[in-house]
Amino acid sequence: MRITVLIIALLLAGNSFSQSAEDRVELINELMTYYAENGLFSGTVLVAEHGEVIFESAYGYADREWMVPNTPDTRFRIASISKRFTMILVFQLYDEGIIDLNGTITDYIPEYSGPGGNEITVQQLLTHSSGIAGESAVQDLDDIERHSWTKEDLLHHIEGYELQFQPGEQKGYSNFGYFLLGVILERASGHSYAELLEERICEPAGMTATIPDQNSELIEHRASGYHYYPETGIINAPYLDMSFVFGYGHLLSTSHDLFLWDRALREGILVTPSLLEFMLFFDGYSENLGSNSVNVFRCGGSINGFRCSTHSYTQDERFIVVLSNLKDRNEEFIPSTFTVAGNIAAILYNVSYTLPDYPE
Repeated sequence: MRITVLIIALLLAGNSFSQSAEDRVELINELMTYYAENGLFSGTVLVAEHGEVIFESAYGYADREWMVPNTPDTRFRIASISKRFTMILVFQLYDEGIIDLNGTITDYIPEYSGPGGNEITVQQLLTHSSGIAGESAVQDLDDIERHSWTKEDLLHHIEGYELQFQPGEQKGYSNFGYFLLGVILERASGHSYAELLEERICEPAGMTATIPDQNSELIEHRASGYHYYPETGIINAPYLDMSFVFGYGHLLSTSHDLFLWDRALREGILVTPSLLEFMLFFDGYSENLGSNSVNVFRCGGSINGFRCSTHSYTQDERFIVVLSNLKDRNEEFIPSTFTVAGNIAAILYNVSYTLPDYPE
């Protein structure tokens, strides 16, 4: 049996229908109710316009075994959005002359003996053009990511991989490259990543819920992650030791904190305008929404049991964040956060859309 697809009320015909803010909020609420009631979404959603939150809500469960609901205060693993925090910290230290973007890995980690250590630059690590192996090159990843790693042990592990290409010659997504940036941040500054995060990003932006995740600690409002498989239904996500994703996937946050993060970036609180332009170039997209072509600074991530994405429409002062603790590997049954946010964006830009037909 398949879910009957409903067209959200007030289906928009091109751009002929003029929406009020109240109309948009109602449509977003209907959209998210559809997803939640059909078991297609568990998490939080926040939508802002002109620096003000117009919609914020939570769905599903933070803990399914105890039936603890998600709330706007629930902390989710934000996966690769963590890389943007690492990037910001690197840019801040670069702006202060503490880190040189042309400096090499061994300039900051002298004991690093992996291939290209004295050749690969900080900028190449930032832009995924270093040749450092990504997780796709890791054999037995499911077993390796369960280990508790010291930074020294993980450095030694990364040293054992051959370069995927010569530094600077092409691009290849590398989580390990951002692990190295996390270590470089600590070595160059003399402070822990957690200290840098709090002092340089969270405090200036007014963020109170964004912290490094640690498996052994009791952390308030932390969601558990879940996977959906058609053979079993919803199950607990495979265990991941957060020491393995340091620098590239180890942060927890909330939808509201990420809204504050976006606002602080827009207001020049965290980086200079020129560095923000670099970030926009690195993560910027042009989306076609009906007859509109809009620029969006988009970040996303996926990690065991969690998906997340943020969408900052820079021309129109609009922002969408979708955090989820329910996923399936191929997005065959559970839509990605990009899909959910894309439908919300269609509402904001007065574009008609049809919900996909997912199996029940």
